Amino acid sequence: MKISELDRARLKKWAEQRIPAHAKAEITVGCAVRGSAAVITEERPPWDGVGEWTSRRVARLRRTDEGWQVDGADRNGRWYPCDRLPTVSSLDEALTVLDDPRHAFWG
Repeated sequence: MKISELDRARLKKWAEQRIPAHAKAEITVGCAVRGSAAVITEERPPWDGVGEWTSRRVARLRRTDEGWQVDGADRNGRWYPCDRLPTVSSLDEALTVLDDPRHAFWG
């Protein structure tokens, strides 16, 4: 099931608000939507100030007929299903899962 334009806008706004303005030169959160999946990334500048920013996959939110499924990324950026996390019914619940420190998506 494709992600709606309204949900795309909500995801973009959520990603922009994750990092305070004073820290955006050091880290940002990105969100790329394609079809039924939204990939959440953490982006950082090069440590020496030379070159391009790096991006690390954090999570993937997939829209299914049953609701939203949250997948994690391993250290190589490959997706794995979070079997202990149930499919949730709304985008807000999926974003709440990402913010919950017990699931350790951010570190």
